[in-house]
Amino acid sequence: MMNTLSENNQPPAVTVSGLSKHFGRVRAVDDVTLTIPAGGVYGLLGPNGSGKTTLLSMLTGFLHPTAGTISLLGETGSAGQRAARRHIGTLIERPTFWPYLSCRDNLRCLQGIYASHSGDGEIEELLATVNLDGDAATRKFRACSTGMKQRLGIAATLLGNPSLLILDEPTNGLDPAGIVEVRELIRDLAGAASTGNGKPRTIILASHLLNEVEQVCDHVGVMARGKLLYSGPLSEMGTTSAFGRVHICTTDNERAANLLSETGWELIDQSEDGLDVAVTPGREWEISRDLANVGVYIAELRPLSGSLEAGFMSVTGESGGDNQ
Repeated sequence: MMNTLSENNQPPAVTVSGLSKHFGRVRAVDDVTLTIPAGGVYGLLGPNGSGKTTLLSMLTGFLHPTAGTISLLGETGSAGQRAARRHIGTLIERPTFWPYLSCRDNLRCLQGIYASHSGDGEIEELLATVNLDGDAATRKFRACSTGMKQRLGIAATLLGNPSLLILDEPTNGLDPAGIVEVRELIRDLAGAASTGNGKPRTIILASHLLNEVEQVCDHVGVMARGKLLYSGPLSEMGTTSAFGRVHICTTDNERAANLLSETGWELIDQSEDGLDVAVTPGREWEISRDLANVGVYIAELRPLSGSLEAGFMSVTGESGGDNQ
């Protein structure tokens, strides 16, 4: 599993196996096995208390796992993970800086802490990347808006041109314009051609905003109660056996609805236009068979594309709102 290559012939950015973190009797993360491919944006979704932040904190080394193994950028073991973490930029929850220093000077201080020798050129480039150049660069952190603070936090994660960015709720507290700005920034960062160690850039984005994840991410994972319930390409979220559905129109829709319900099919919706039925892809013919057995015939059958919201609600059993 550790040697699996991503589609771009790179080892996965992250591989965890049997990862757990217990706080007394609370299993914050419970036996999670997960592979995040190199390159692109991986969205991590889950209700409040699902274990997302705890999982990310173990990846970054802020927390020590109770059990399980971690591979980062192809590196395993304590020494390998320490080396890999030099190529990881992290923003967990809200960014914290020296309040009396300017945006520019905060980054300079971090450069010193990280023993970076890139100089002011790197800082000016990063400030421009997150739209904090010009007068904004001289503003003291305590006088910055929430959006400016979040963007400065992202700039700090980019010091040293890391291969893996871990962003925990980077749009939290932002107004709609700020959310759009950060979303576009994440897209641009994911498209970077090369990073400090020559690997494709991977971004892990933990967010409760389903719409944002749907617009930005390539792959998605869903957590609840400390467990990983789904992980895979976003494009397949609505076509897996858990979320597949079809729309049918028959010679007798009312009779068809009664029959399908009686024979165990899940009827999602019924209208004058026809019926929406949950079905495992590849088994659509069984609907036609069951209806034909009682003299009801299908005039139209077409697949319905699933949505991230529908998939999220299905695997978590939660409503779509206010999940963190």
